[in-house]
Amino acid sequence: MKQKKSEKIKQITLSLIMAVISVQCALSIWRRYQEFLSKGSIVPSFLLICTFWIVGILFIYAILWRPELLKMFLFLKKLPDPIRRMGSFFICLLPIFLYTFHRWSEPFGNPWIRIFLYTVIILAAAWLLTKEKGISCGALIASMLAFSVSFLLINQFRDLTDYPFSVGWSEGNRFWDYSVLFGRRLYNWPQDKPIPAYIDLGRQSLWGAIFLLPKVTIRMMRAWNDFLFTIPYALLGWALLNDRSVTQKKYLLAGSLWAMIFLNQGPIYTPLVLAAILVALGHKLPLWLGCLFTFLAGAYAVMSRSTWIVAPAIYGGMLTLADTYDKKILSQKRRWFQAILIGLFGIAGAFSYLNQYSIRAFFSESSVTEKSTVTVPLNYGEEYQSVDTSPKETEASESVPAMLTPAWFQYYLSRQPLLWNRLWPNETYKLGIVPGLLMAILPLVLLLIFWDHEKHWNLSGMQRLVLGCILFAFLCVGLIVSVKIGGGSNLHNLDMFLIALLIIAAMAWNAGMGEWLIDKVHSGHWINWIILAAIILPVLPAMLTVEPKKYPDPSTTGEALAKVQQVIAQHAQEEILFMDQRQLLTFGYVPKIPLIADYEKKWMMDEAMADNAEWFKPYIHDLKNQRFAVIISEPLQIKFQGANRNFSEENDLFVKWVSIPTLCYYEPLETFEEQGVQILVPRKSVLVQEGVTCP
Repeated sequence: MKQKKSEKIKQITLSLIMAVISVQCALSIWRRYQEFLSKGSIVPSFLLICTFWIVGILFIYAILWRPELLKMFLFLKKLPDPIRRMGSFFICLLPIFLYTFHRWSEPFGNPWIRIFLYTVIILAAAWLLTKEKGISCGALIASMLAFSVSFLLINQFRDLTDYPFSVGWSEGNRFWDYSVLFGRRLYNWPQDKPIPAYIDLGRQSLWGAIFLLPKVTIRMMRAWNDFLFTIPYALLGWALLNDRSVTQKKYLLAGSLWAMIFLNQGPIYTPLVLAAILVALGHKLPLWLGCLFTFLAGAYAVMSRSTWIVAPAIYGGMLTLADTYDKKILSQKRRWFQAILIGLFGIAGAFSYLNQYSIRAFFSESSVTEKSTVTVPLNYGEEYQSVDTSPKETEASESVPAMLTPAWFQYYLSRQPLLWNRLWPNETYKLGIVPGLLMAILPLVLLLIFWDHEKHWNLSGMQRLVLGCILFAFLCVGLIVSVKIGGGSNLHNLDMFLIALLIIAAMAWNAGMGEWLIDKVHSGHWINWIILAAIILPVLPAMLTVEPKKYPDPSTTGEALAKVQQVIAQHAQEEILFMDQRQLLTFGYVPKIPLIADYEKKWMMDEAMADNAEWFKPYIHDLKNQRFAVIISEPLQIKFQGANRNFSEENDLFVKWVSIPTLCYYEPLETFEEQGVQILVPRKSVLVQEGVTCP
């Protein structure tokens, strides 16, 4: 009796939810096609969407209240399991391909129409996957996971194109950054000298590894970039989960795939993920190997970013403290000893890497312009430079306090403005950092709380306190870094926090939460709604906004590329600065002219955000002397946005330090707005414009 009442409540609740979605969908369809209908015009997309809406409502009504209406389709449930699974997977792909590739994604683009379509499709896939009548919770969760993972991968890899120009603000120059470590042969540059690039060695060596191949195309580079932002996340999930924690291996695969969609919410830069993988693999090995792996992880992490200096050490300690599944650790004293030992090895790994360019430079006052041929921390410690520094760069440098000293923390926090408004909904990040983070982690946190309340995770009060303090510390660091100017457009600066939370979740899974979740799924418990939320929320923002990538017309792109090639050929014997679009050099779209590594756009933006007048003195000097015959840039304009616009603070500083000086002494020869390319040549006279003072 009680079970029937519970089922009735569930039916009524689901019916009300679907009624709201269906009505909102119908209103959205009406608003979308009202103008056509008022003129007596009925377009094919209107007929299609109305047909789908009617069929969808009938299907939902049938599965909730009248299953016998689907009797004629029950033969599909009797098909062999592999065929049903393939059919269910194919159904999941239909809306994904509609919204990522098809031109009809626009009439179906309203959020309520999307929600209705996604809901019906996932329910249909789950219905086919369920052998019995109706839909089981397990089939619904499996279908939603298949949908979310497929959406993530297709959305990530859909940019595999040979389009020659940069897609996004910094894609092209980042590809150039990646190439210069192993692809120095691609440039007209002394082959015995490193090429200065504004990037850390960790990312440069990882993303640049593809340039060890003899021939790399821009399509291959984009594929490698997409791979690094997806697959390593799943590998970390696999490395953290214990293969003895659940009875069936398919649940380990599901957990690993969920880890991929969870971490993609950052997204998180892969070097930290790889460092965490090293730590996780080491945790499964004998203690001495675990210490070695954590040592290597510490060195690799700090090679990428100074704020990660203690992350691998702390991850290693967390794994040891929270792993209550490992029966080899018999006492609390032994557990704490191993945690501290592994942590010390992680810190030692970080310091050993820093030691290669002098322990003294690490502990005492240092300058980013010290003559060096190895990678050293650049400026505020987030980026690194591998370069034999030139005198010109030395003149424009600034002294950086010793790392991890009070002066260094003050320098790091004050060098660039902190934009606290980005914690909340704003034009740069519609959700805002805090609401976005809550959306990302709340389902997982709730699952951990409910499981711990019901099963009582075997952790002492001190262990819980330490784990909580670690999460809080990583959270504070992530929030502060996120509000620095130039950041705050997503959650990637909360990387250490998100991985730490994933580690705790994985240790809980290994300690029994995995089997507990499986039991809840099989029993149809209400907690399945939280599981569904944990699966769908990581991809929901993209699901509601994704649309086919739109590239400029091939003819205009060919025209833009031909013009750049023509101008480069005409001035091949003079100095040509690629401030932007450096991938044209990397992938051979333009002649192999002498490379000017100075004045790269991302580096200039970072110094502009710091209001670093000293750094720009050499650039302004070169502009006044019209050193460059040609400058290739993004379209520059003297236009201040003011506050409350997308990256408005960054834009205004870039205008102040880059656009105004450049346009004072150079003028556009050609501008291709669609391709994001501008060709600048020296002016005959200095710019005179109201409100503009040339430096």
